[in-house]
Amino acid sequence: MTTNPEWEGRPAPTLPTLPPSLSDLSRPPMPVPGCVVCLRLAERRGVVRAECDRSAETDANVLLRRHLRKEHGA
Repeated sequence: MTTNPEWEGRPAPTLPTLPPSLSDLSRPPMPVPGCVVCLRLAERRGVVRAECDRSAETDANVLLRRHLRKEHGA
């Protein structure tokens, strides 16, 4: 007879939560604190997002990801 841990009241094992990677395109990239270029790109993204310009927002995300890879090794 097999037993089911759920029936026995044992919690299921959980995996640690990892930070999103740059390859996760479903989330916007995060600027590195203290980096002027990151801050400028993130600010630009915020402006165009407020203007509902999704194309420009995507462009800003691409530029920020490219900068993060090149300058921060992310």
